[in-house]
Amino acid sequence: MIQGHVIAERPRAELTQPGMAQQAADWLRDTLGTVARRNPHNRRLGPRRYRLELLAEACDRDTFLLITSWLGSEAVPATTSKQAYADDICLWADVARELGGHDRFFVGAVTPGMIETWTKLQKVQGKAPRTINRRLSVLTALTQYAAWKTKETIASPVTKHDRPKVDPRDETTATPILEVAEFQAVINAATTPRQALVPTLIYTLAGRVTESCTAQLHHLKHHDGQRLLDLRRKGGKGRVWTIPERLGQLIDVATDGRDTGAILVNDDGHPMDRHSVDRLLNRLGRQAGVLPDRDLTPHVLRASRLTHMHDEGRPVEEIQEYADHAAIETTLRYIRRRDSAARKAAHAAAAVAVYDHLVDRFIK
Repeated sequence: MIQGHVIAERPRAELTQPGMAQQAADWLRDTLGTVARRNPHNRRLGPRRYRLELLAEACDRDTFLLITSWLGSEAVPATTSKQAYADDICLWADVARELGGHDRFFVGAVTPGMIETWTKLQKVQGKAPRTINRRLSVLTALTQYAAWKTKETIASPVTKHDRPKVDPRDETTATPILEVAEFQAVINAATTPRQALVPTLIYTLAGRVTESCTAQLHHLKHHDGQRLLDLRRKGGKGRVWTIPERLGQLIDVATDGRDTGAILVNDDGHPMDRHSVDRLLNRLGRQAGVLPDRDLTPHVLRASRLTHMHDEGRPVEEIQEYADHAAIETTLRYIRRRDSAARKAAHAAAAVAVYDHLVDRFIK
């Protein structure tokens, strides 16, 4: 357990008014948001609760303060990453409780032996190597932050031998792509302007679900005859996007004269979050008959737009800029997969030419 973590106290008389510490705690609580945790034994969803409360229950006091410092810092810049890391820490608290008998999680509660047992169980359950690696990386990142914060030597329980190899070109687990006609079928399945706005906005901006849900009407501006949208992208990066006229008209119809509030709302007028967006897209996907046995997620729309830009002949640097990818290697994954599929189709067709005339007698 980490010792010596200093806790700032305020005089009791000052607690009647919310101070800076309380405002910071409220900000982190709202940033981490809520989640309905799934029972690991019966797989049932529990009640939706604040992640900050779940962390407070799962961790000892010093570790809770350490984790809130970590998640509230620029060590974890993106809101979605902060939320995912909080969920993963709660998962590791469950592991420490079940395999180590620890009622409360602390740095060092998960040992190398527990890691070995857990990774084997994940493989038995068929979890993807990327998912296993991501959760192991969270534990390593927390350990590294704890070592920096406390100035103590703390070894991570995770080694390179625990991490399953990830095939960077594995197409079976890669995000599927909608062809243009399939995307059009999704839009055609919408029955209201509000429903149609969700996939069109995400696709047009190659956006992520969180930034799309947090976009507000007051973020829309007019300048030099153009309509602009101030968007806060992953990592807190501010970007200004030109809204095409047709999309702007759809926004006007879908928002029905409002000038405040979220751009994306459901048909009852309530602001949409990532869960309601997922539900809507999956419903539209089923009605459109696209991606059988796969979910139509916001990331599918984002990946589809970036792939279509490659199909349109856009330079890779332009696609990277539009996607706001920090590394061009991320952008190249979409391009390589698209080009690889085309090459394999061409090679397969060439193979058929070798025996085509010989199987005519079997095929009518």
